[in-house]
Amino acid sequence: MKYAWCLLSLIILSGCVPYPVYKTLQPSSGVMVVDTAEDPIEGAEVNLIASSYPYGYEKSRNSVKTDADGKANFQSLREWRTEAIMLHGAEIFFWNWCVSKEGYETYLSNNTDSREFDSKAYIILNRGKSNACPEQLR
Repeated sequence: MKYAWCLLSLIILSGCVPYPVYKTLQPSSGVMVVDTAEDPIEGAEVNLIASSYPYGYEKSRNSVKTDADGKANFQSLREWRTEAIMLHGAEIFFWNWCVSKEGYETYLSNNTDSREFDSKAYIILNRGKSNACPEQLR
């Protein structure tokens, strides 16, 4: 019994106490994609990219094409997880948009904090050279 208390004390002091958390992996969100004349762009590829700290690596990516009104929508994805607070902190998600369409410059947001994410983005694409969205964000 004495050793059990020592082990429990070490776990508590190290901050490694596991706890359940309901994480938002992807927020309910959508975009409207238009050209510089504010006409909707149909068929643009919209990527919602989820990354997380402490390291900032990409965790997932979902892609949808815009409809005739230039809109693309994403449903919320949530999951129960077991986490433990470590020296680097808990896993924190943030999201970015990448939008591409042939004949238009690719749009890529540069959020590093979930509070910066625009879940109802209005994106204006300029005519120009198209590039594919990067395969992996960091």
